[in-house]
Amino acid sequence: MSPMSIKLRLSLLVSLIAVAVILTVSIVAYVELEESLMDNVDDVLGAMGEGVVAALGEDEDSQNRVTALQSIVGRKDVRDPAWYRIWTDDGDQDLFASELPDDPYRELFLHPPIDKRPREGESSFFNLISSRDPDKKGACRAIWIRRFFGQEVVNVLVGRSSHYVYHELSEFYDLLLALGGGLTLLVFLLVPVFVSWGLNPITQASARLRTITHKSIGQQNSSGAEAPPELRPFVGALEGMLARLDKAMRQQEQFVADAAHELRTPVTIIKSTLQTARLKHRTSDEYEQDIDETLEDIGHLERLIGQLLSLAGFQARNEPTKPTEVRLDILLDGVVGIFDALAARQGGRVVLAEATCTSVTGDEDNLRQLFNNLIDNAVRHGPARGTVLVTLDTGPDSQVTVTVHDEGGHIPPEVLPHLFERFYRVDSSRSKASGGSGLGLAIAREIVLRHDGDITITSDPGAGTSVVVHLPRSRCQAPACSSRSSPNS
Repeated sequence: MSPMSIKLRLSLLVSLIAVAVILTVSIVAYVELEESLMDNVDDVLGAMGEGVVAALGEDEDSQNRVTALQSIVGRKDVRDPAWYRIWTDDGDQDLFASELPDDPYRELFLHPPIDKRPREGESSFFNLISSRDPDKKGACRAIWIRRFFGQEVVNVLVGRSSHYVYHELSEFYDLLLALGGGLTLLVFLLVPVFVSWGLNPITQASARLRTITHKSIGQQNSSGAEAPPELRPFVGALEGMLARLDKAMRQQEQFVADAAHELRTPVTIIKSTLQTARLKHRTSDEYEQDIDETLEDIGHLERLIGQLLSLAGFQARNEPTKPTEVRLDILLDGVVGIFDALAARQGGRVVLAEATCTSVTGDEDNLRQLFNNLIDNAVRHGPARGTVLVTLDTGPDSQVTVTVHDEGGHIPPEVLPHLFERFYRVDSSRSKASGGSGLGLAIAREIVLRHDGDITITSDPGAGTSVVVHLPRSRCQAPACSSRSSPNS
């Protein structure tokens, strides 16, 4: 089942809210009108009841009192006729009574509900509605008053037709139905239009996004200032994402172009060597020399492919593989031993300063590759008979510091920030002639970052070049050290 669109959700939400408001206003208006009309009826009934009680207290004969009472309640032929009954608690007959309404309200008037009977000296209002009159067309509103006259309690019941009130309420109800229904229909018709208008900036942004290709991703003009305030964070985040994506794509394109160029060079040399070997007949020694040169170029190509695969592997994985406790002092001792033997052929040395037992958590193969690259870089680009010094510092903080120092110091300061970029070389000292591909330091940085560390490089003609690596120290230092001996022990 496909998810509901935002437009439909907003339209339904706004429509339901509007319908709820219309319904609430209609109910409140109806209730307020009913209360207002009934309050008006009660005011009139109250005045009539008090007038009847006052007339009973006057010293007049019966005929004059009947005339006075009739003048108080009004005539029978008016729009809302009124009736009255007066009797005592102990009497079986009415003392005074007007011409009562027709059935069924006559019976209700003669026998008012006992639960509405007020206390002596008080009064109560109530409705007289027959079960045979569900539309309340003949409904009657009444007031029941009980007062003391001498030793007797006199009951005064005055009723008035409320037919007109319910007729007005019925007409108002019909008006609310028509008006509310029309407004509801209008809401359901107009809300989608207004919602579409409100979502128009998103629609425009979507249209602009559909026009973006890998070639035009970096050519989009900023539209954050033109967007509504509510969409500016979204537009800003989207523009930032596009900028990062553009940068990543440019880097990827540059990487592919550089990789193709780097791979083309040894392939071209190999092809040239083989073509030269076929031009004329050669001696066995010359063929062997050509084969050796070809194998050397193939070895360079193999190393380059391996480094490219390493970078691709780092990009494909989010975390180091096989994290374990690694004895860094033992690992460095092994790497230094291998490169010391290689450097000795040219009269150089690779030395590991005395290192204490130190452990880090990470991928042992990646860490070995890290220091292989750094020491190989130092041996390859340092002085031919120079010394490469590797130190391991376990200071009081939570980091382990490894420094690889060679005696060469001819890297210009302005190019130091670029040394960790892929395929970057320093033309003056670290050229292609040395056999480097420009990927060693880039791979080293990837490994260090994946182990939550950092790497820096400094170079000075008088002090030499130093690459400093900081790695978090393992929390399980003591057990790791107790299980193995130090390389200097």
